[in-house]
Amino acid sequence: MRSSIAPSAAARVELHLSAVERFDVPAAFSVTGGTLVSVLVSGPGSGDVLPGHLDAAAAGWTSDTPPTPGVRYQVTAAANTDGTVATVHASFTVTTPAAAASAQYWVTPATGTTVGVNAPLVIRFTKDVADRAAVERALTVASTTPVVGAWHWINAREVHFRPQGPWPAHSRIQLVAALAGVRVGPDTWTTHSTTVELSVGDAHLTKVDGKGHTLTLYVNGNAVGTWPTSLGRPQFATRSGSYIVLDEQPSLRMTSCSAQITCDKTNPNFYDLVVNDDVRLTWSGTFIHAAPWSVRAQGVTNVSHGCVNLSTGHAAAYYAQAHYGDLVTVTGTIRGPADLLANGDPGMADWNTSWAAWLAGSATGSPVTTTQLGS
Repeated sequence: MRSSIAPSAAARVELHLSAVERFDVPAAFSVTGGTLVSVLVSGPGSGDVLPGHLDAAAAGWTSDTPPTPGVRYQVTAAANTDGTVATVHASFTVTTPAAAASAQYWVTPATGTTVGVNAPLVIRFTKDVADRAAVERALTVASTTPVVGAWHWINAREVHFRPQGPWPAHSRIQLVAALAGVRVGPDTWTTHSTTVELSVGDAHLTKVDGKGHTLTLYVNGNAVGTWPTSLGRPQFATRSGSYIVLDEQPSLRMTSCSAQITCDKTNPNFYDLVVNDDVRLTWSGTFIHAAPWSVRAQGVTNVSHGCVNLSTGHAAAYYAQAHYGDLVTVTGTIRGPADLLANGDPGMADWNTSWAAWLAGSATGSPVTTTQLGS
């Protein structure tokens, strides 16, 4: 039941609102004893204002979007009664979904990251998303140079945004995920909103030639180095296709057992190594990394278990400039990317798909032009 809150005994204006508002529907209240002139509904944070509108008779106010779950809002309303404007105050607290009804999410990359020009924006949810269009409508991408892009669902819990072509080098990107209180399933809601700010670095492109056994790095369109490499031997052939750099680790223990090749120490394919300067290309285990043990084969033949091998010096140089979202293309091998695409591996999910197929993976099926982000 709604309660009446009177600003003072002398004033005749009363606001009618609940002390507790639901998180999944717009907040609303009405007034008696006058007509509303203006309404400000603000949360605890600076600039945390809940936008809304008056009805045609100026007797009620409704928020444009559902309020943020768990927030206590302060209401300041100016109302006209018999030619006198009175200011009245009230407050309400927004409910939150029960844990069983909450879907959490996280965004990759994290705010403050410098990314490559082919970087996708990735949102992963903890529960299946049924209303994918509702999620897409709550997402806004802005960039200093507007570009055409689209959202694409990799699976029921993961959605990616990428531009049709690369991001402009040295630009900025902002993702606003206004997901607080969005209903993503019949009985499931997200509980918070997130803003991510990113910087785009130099334009990096790496071309790996499996037949010529070379890796060539281009920075802003200029080849800065062509280095000998060794890729996967035939039974562990490196996949041809377009990858992105996912992350970097200065040192990583790699074993044939964790790679699901063999755990048998007597098997010729058994290995257990600490590997330096690791640039990850897939979550299934493809890296560009230092391989001092294969230097004699680099530039000559493919001997690895699927990774791209470089000498210690070349691997260190490559590692030093790599960013999340740098594009790496591999050609000239006997294996394609189909299995990783079917599995939704994020290293190959974004740039091995035609633009038409990418658009088809959007819940709206429409391209998005990013909004202008101030310099």
